[in-house]
Amino acid sequence: MPGFELFGAEERKEVNDVLETGILMRYGFDGPRKGIWKAQELEKAITEVFGCTHAHLTSSGTAALTTAMSALNIGAGDEVIMPSFTFVASFEAVLSVGAVPILVDVDETLTLSPAAVRAAITPKTKCVMPVHM
Repeated sequence: MPGFELFGAEERKEVNDVLETGILMRYGFDGPRKGIWKAQELEKAITEVFGCTHAHLTSSGTAALTTAMSALNIGAGDEVIMPSFTFVASFEAVLSVGAVPILVDVDETLTLSPAAVRAAITPKTKCVMPVHM
């Protein structure tokens, strides 16, 4: 598989540490975990590298988008402006928090048309979700 050659002994050790605990979930199972908290270690490293106060790993892009919208208190009845040319995950994430996706045209770059975004903004607009394909 392309890219596999990039994994060395250090990466294999990190994966094996997790596999040897038998705990593949982020939360719970504190005893059998044997002090191995790889997700928390990576989140801490991310905050240090990027100088931010919080980082939260997710299992997928869809989960990341849903988590971000929840963190922004986007919910029922809120409008999220997004391009009509998008991946289904962005649309699903908006629906999963109860918000209303507002699809707008893309321009010749196949990204959001600034004019279309301006025209779509209403008092219910809570977020503009730019998506690149």
